[in-house]
Order: sequence, then C-alpha cells, then structure tokens
Amino acid sequence: MPSGATGDEFRVVPSLALKEGYNDNILYTQTDPISSWVTTVSPALTLTNRTEKTDLMLSGLVDIVRYHEESDYNSENQYYRGRLGYTFSPRASVQADGGWSRDYQPDRDITTTGIALGNTQRDRTTAGLSGNWVLTERLAAGASYYFEQDLYDSPEFSDVTQNLASLGFTHLLGLTTKGRLNVGYGSFRYSAQDTNSAWSTVGIEHTFHELWTVIVDVGGRFARTKYQVQELQFIPPFLVPVTVDKTSELWSGVGKASVNYKGEKTTLSLSAGYDLAPSSGVSGATERTSFVFDIRHRLTYEFSVALSTGYFLNYAAAGDYGTGSINEATLFANPSLRYEFTRDLYLELFYNYATTQYKDTDASAQRNMVFVRFFIQYPLFE
Repeated sequence: MPSGATGDEFRVVPSLALKEGYNDNILYTQTDPISSWVTTVSPALTLTNRTEKTDLMLSGLVDIVRYHEESDYNSENQYYRGRLGYTFSPRASVQADGGWSRDYQPDRDITTTGIALGNTQRDRTTAGLSGNWVLTERLAAGASYYFEQDLYDSPEFSDVTQNLASLGFTHLLGLTTKGRLNVGYGSFRYSAQDTNSAWSTVGIEHTFHELWTVIVDVGGRFARTKYQVQELQFIPPFLVPVTVDKTSELWSGVGKASVNYKGEKTTLSLSAGYDLAPSSGVSGATERTSFVFDIRHRLTYEFSVALSTGYFLNYAAAGDYGTGSINEATLFANPSLRYEFTRDLYLELFYNYATTQYKDTDASAQRNMVFVRFFIQYPLFE
C-alpha cells in the first residue's frame, strides 16, 4: 500500500559525495605547513520512517580521505547516528538519539569550538533524551539529558566525558513573544580533573512578521573543579615531590543571543554566546566567546550562494578549571556556490579559510582550502 494511504512515510536514501580540493596546511600547524591535493569519497545511507506517532531515523556515512602527496595521513572517517521520537499527544512528546564516530582531521572542530587538534584518532560516543510538554495554554516545559565521550588514540590529547542536564520553561507573554527560564547542570570529566557546574538563565523570544525570530538569554554559572598538582614539600631531611589535591570555585556569566530569518529565497542565522564549555582534546574546560553567522541566498531556481563565518575565543587561566591554560582566538570564513540540477543532484564550489592566534605564545596557524563537491542521492520506496 502506498505510504500516503496510511499517513506513513518510509524512505531509504543512499547517497554519494565526491570532493576534490587543495589544502595548504593539512595538519593546521603553526610552522612548516604541509600542503596537498585531497580527494574525499563519501558514501552514505539514511533510513527514515515517520508515522502519526513515531519518528525514526538511522544514518551512516564514511569519509574516505586520500592525500595525493602525503599518503601517511590518509584516513577513513566514520559517522553513525540514530533518532527515535514518539508523540503521546499534541501536548507531550519524547525523543532519544545517539551516535558514534571515528575521525582524524586536525581541523574537525574549527567551525564548532574553534579548537584545532592533531591528526590523531578520536572515537566519539553520544546519547541524548529529551521531552516536551504543554502544561497550559500559555506555559510549556522541556527537559533534556545529553552524554558525550571523546577517546583519543594518543596521550597528547585529553579524553573527556560530559554529562549535561537541563530543564526549561516558556511562557506566552503575547501573540509573538515568550518568556524563557532555563536551569541546568554540567559535568566535564577529563583525564586529570573534573569540573561540575550549575547554571540558570532568563530570557525572551520574539517573532517579527513570521520571518524573523530573536532569542536572548542571560544568567550565571557556578563551577567547581577538582584536580591534582605535584608540589615539593620538605620532609626532613629532603624536598620530596608529593601529589596535592586542589579545588577551584568560580562564578561566571552566561549569555546567548540569536537572530534567525527564513524567507522565500534567503535564510540566515546570527548567534553570539559566552559560557563555560568543554573543549575536546585539551586539558580542561574553557570560557568560550563565540560569534557565528550563516546565510544562504537563492539567486535562481538552480543557483544559490552561501557564507558561513565565525569567531571563537577560548580562554582559561591555569588553576581556573585545572592545571592547564588556554588563550586561543579562531576566525573562519567559508563562502560557497551551489548549482542544483535536481533536488537529488547538485554541484558545489567551496573556499574555506581559518586562522588561529595562540595568544600565550604569540604564534598563529592559517589554512586555505578550495574544493569542488559533487553530490547525488537516490531515494528508494517513495
């Protein structure tokens, strides 16, 4: 029976992306950059099944990366995700999701955290559970839990496990305005220290002309970090190195703001934030300031242009959130041009630029990358 006859939607979509480009600093190093032409082949498979009550998604993707001049850095990056949602009624729903990935690229986190990593294997496991409830005509609530664990195949980088829990309420203040209240708890466990924190924000959400949405949240966070240091103590008649337990307690602000626009030909989003955040691979949590801007504009039915740009400042003094310190500023800009032959077949041209200033050592790293990407998918069972 056709899926439309029962209100169900079942799709299996295999896809293939072919990417060819040039990277002038494949390891994102501060000195002696290594450049190479890079070929990436990305087969993927996505399964979705939606009914009146359930929403199921399973996906898998492999990035097969080949460096023409530097074959020692060839890699196969794997990404697997799953999601299951269930709607009890128009007033209540839940969703569970999870994933696993294995990746190697040094710049894998540049556009999400601003942190550059080495060419080492990272295995990431994620899991989450969330629920939403409409309590009254004006009051709604949501709760979520998120787990993420990063394991590195190198002692140079710190493993990290994070557990995040939050509870939020929205109250309808007018036809297009909502008040917001959110509270949460975060735990970041690194190889050598643990940071536990609690936070709360209040905010407002407003929609203009059904096209613009503005959200602003402000608040504070309290964090306690336990770590160990080596100190010399005098135990007659010698100075003896001993391990000493340390605890730091810090209050900090939390601020988040976003502007989103969704028009017929143009979509854009602008976000700014300041908060304590885990930094994968480094020795502890960081105070992260971020500004990210994304825009896509459709010139014709086939042609569209896009720009993604952002700035991240990651800062933590030694002793704030462990023994390590960090003071890095990253800027990236990624313009692109897309031509869509059909909704399942398109060609893209990208330019990616990134630079990181390591302020403690007055050093920097830059990377330029140009590539063309061909994408095709073939939906089955439609």
